[in-house]
Amino acid sequence: MPFRNAAVIAANILRTPTLRNIFILCLTISVLLPTYSTFFIMPSFSEQLTRNTEDDASRTAAHLASMLFLHSSDLTREIFSPEIIRDIEQSKKDLQLEKIKAFSKSGEIIYSSDALDIGKMNQKTYFHEIVAKGRIYSLIVRKNSETAENRIVDRDVAEVYIPIMRDNEFKGAFEIYYDITVRKQNLSSLLKQSSIILYTIAVILLLSVVFMLLNVSESMVRREKAEGALQESHNRLQGLVAEQVNEIIVTQKTSVEALAILAEHYDYDTGEHLIRIQEYVEILTSWLQKNPPYDTYISNKPTYINDVRFASLLHDIGKVAISREILTKPGKLTSEEFDKVKEHTLIAGEVLNEANAAFVKSFGKDSYLALARDIALFHHEKWDGSGYPNGLKGEAIPLSARIVALADVYDALRSARPYKEAFTHMDSVNIIVSEKEKHFDPYVVEAFLAQADKFSEISSHPGKLRGLPLTPDRGP
Repeated sequence: MPFRNAAVIAANILRTPTLRNIFILCLTISVLLPTYSTFFIMPSFSEQLTRNTEDDASRTAAHLASMLFLHSSDLTREIFSPEIIRDIEQSKKDLQLEKIKAFSKSGEIIYSSDALDIGKMNQKTYFHEIVAKGRIYSLIVRKNSETAENRIVDRDVAEVYIPIMRDNEFKGAFEIYYDITVRKQNLSSLLKQSSIILYTIAVILLLSVVFMLLNVSESMVRREKAEGALQESHNRLQGLVAEQVNEIIVTQKTSVEALAILAEHYDYDTGEHLIRIQEYVEILTSWLQKNPPYDTYISNKPTYINDVRFASLLHDIGKVAISREILTKPGKLTSEEFDKVKEHTLIAGEVLNEANAAFVKSFGKDSYLALARDIALFHHEKWDGSGYPNGLKGEAIPLSARIVALADVYDALRSARPYKEAFTHMDSVNIIVSEKEKHFDPYVVEAFLAQADKFSEISSHPGKLRGLPLTPDRGP
């Protein structure tokens, strides 16, 4: 398990862009430091050693040339008298030189601190193509390696050829050997120390960054796990809340439907009045949402259609307070009886208003009960102001009540009652059209006419709820 966690933490570094970039950057720096030392610093020191040796050789050659040219304008074997040789040997000793050779301009060795070399010819390309043309030629020769003249040396030496020029004319050359064993050892030691320091810095840097990244990655992995657990808990809680809310909604809907059916228990018609009213209301409201002048009003209320549909169940809830004898009377109602029936709007409005006020007190906003109050209280108001209970006129009547008013009347016309036969669909349409701008909002009538075929289909095919539909109000 620890190995698995470590693998997860390490993998997180590679899949997190910021951490991955930091790791790559530090790894690059760690590799570049020793690489820079190997390919730039070390060659630079070696080049500096060569330059220093060449400078020393040039000064030595100039010194030797100054002694020789006192006696001749060319380098020849004759000018190397015993006195000159003695001076050269002393200079060799003073300057700690390994070996000195002098070449004529043809490449013949006319003097050497090793007498065996005298008389030999240097036919090498570097001598005739470089030295004879006035340029210094130098070579660092490692121990047990060949010199430019194919001689094996038993120590580290610097072999430098210095051209001797007079009036821009090549007169000959000196070959000076330096024993650079100590210098090279010192340089190698310095470079080794530098390399060790750079490698150590690189390793420490890389390990520090890796340790830091692992800690950061571990924190991220822990946080992700915590967030995952929190999200899982949140999802479970949301599921529980959704389940509870759904239970509440179902319970609420069932309770409201039960109350609505209870309010209509006086009517034994087997039609499904409540279901049909809801469907009519949804059809009308959906059409009005897409067409002026109420489209903006409805669209600005996202739940308006569902709320009006649900609230329409309670449009006649106030009839629970009306005598059953009055509600089921087969004949025409007296004035007193009709006035009693009218009270169902006021009773429902008061009860539903109090219920909504309690909701507002608890949650600070209206519920669907506010629409249910408007529908129950005002669905018998008429566009021309001749309705009840308040004689409201035109747009003073809430839109929800105007919509339910038309749906309720259409369903009443299409339903058989003890005191009348059911009207045909066309007769019902004609009656509603005749009441345009009298009983009904003209725009709601337009919505009804646009969807009249759907009304006919719904009235001819009852739904699943076997409700107890309402009778239309009957005046005296």
